[in-house]
Amino acid sequence: MTLPASEGTVEVLEALEGPTSFNMPPINPETQNSRTRKALSNGLLLVLGLLFLAPMVWLAFASLDSQATWSVEWPHFTLSNFQTVLSGTDLQALMNSLILAIVSTAIATVTGTLAAYAMSRRRIPWKGPLLLFVLFTSGVPLTILIVPLYQLFAIYGWLSIIPTAIFLAVTSLPFEIYLIKNFIDAVPEDLEEAARMEKANTFQILTRVVGPLALPGIAAAAIFGFVNAWGSFIVPLVLISPASQQPAPVAIYGFIGAANVRYGDIAAYSLIFCVPVFLLYAMSARLFREGFVLGGAVKG
Repeated sequence: MTLPASEGTVEVLEALEGPTSFNMPPINPETQNSRTRKALSNGLLLVLGLLFLAPMVWLAFASLDSQATWSVEWPHFTLSNFQTVLSGTDLQALMNSLILAIVSTAIATVTGTLAAYAMSRRRIPWKGPLLLFVLFTSGVPLTILIVPLYQLFAIYGWLSIIPTAIFLAVTSLPFEIYLIKNFIDAVPEDLEEAARMEKANTFQILTRVVGPLALPGIAAAAIFGFVNAWGSFIVPLVLISPASQQPAPVAIYGFIGAANVRYGDIAAYSLIFCVPVFLLYAMSARLFREGFVLGGAVKG
């Protein structure tokens, strides 16, 4: 039985059966205000980028300029600036910085990893306040400690490069402990329990289970410690007495004299001084890209 269709129903059916065409709403054009805001923001970013780029351009030009000044200008090309700073005491200062940074980084990273593992896995009384104290000590400025430290180092005859490297390791240790602990906290304890069932001791668990999984955090802490010691100026200047053991930042300061300033040598030495840090970041880039992966570590 078929019911008669009303006039409204017939109109609807005819509309559905006929050719369909949809009228999309017009796209609103970009307003003048939004274009102005975008132009201003892009212009501001361009100015900031040029301000950050200007010192690097000066370093590149002045290092190759035989008549370098403080202004950015087209250089009178020469390699004598690099030849000067890569010889004699200036080259020895670079080696001293390398010794200072390697010793400090090794001590801080090893002790920081051990302390972070203990903080993460062991039951320690007052662990929370202790961690806050550790984090707080990382923000204490070294300038307020330099005078009593000099007196202490002078009394015991420690005014040399190795005791200063140990002190720099201590200064970067609080932040390294806090950073590494966060990565160790993310490692499942089931992995350690499985390793203990295989008769592994604590040192083996740390070096073969927890250490590889927390390696990005350990590497980040090591880079922090290296950069902290590599660029240190005030501490070596005060705590290292022999001039032959002074690091590169102090040598760069020596290029500024009362009568003249060796701009070309400063630029060339600064570029060479940046190379180890760039290489360190480049070698660690793959490790940071891979990130912190635990997939497949636990069998189902």
